[in-house]
Amino acid sequence: MQELNDDTIMAVIEKEPKVLIDFFASWCGACRVAAPMFEKIAKEFNIPIYKIDVEKNPKIKEMIELPGLPSVGGFKAGEPQNLVNITKEEGFREFVKKFSES
Repeated sequence: MQELNDDTIMAVIEKEPKVLIDFFASWCGACRVAAPMFEKIAKEFNIPIYKIDVEKNPKIKEMIELPGLPSVGGFKAGEPQNLVNITKEEGFREFVKKFSES
């Protein structure tokens, strides 16, 4: 999973027709545990996924209100579609399935 920053995130969101962004913090244990699962499921649905450390990139917190960490946002044609705070594989798979069908 490629890591983004405040300067690169918008270019990726605007370039990709559909993309998932993993919002995490380096101190967040649940984030570290969930990241491989996020990546695996994104690959299953052939949707690119990137990550951004919200502690190192404060501008993103001004743009998006995160419900907690880890959170994953789905973006389509540069616009936010949905945001979920989740660590369970089946719940995340259902989130990505709905996002991929939209």
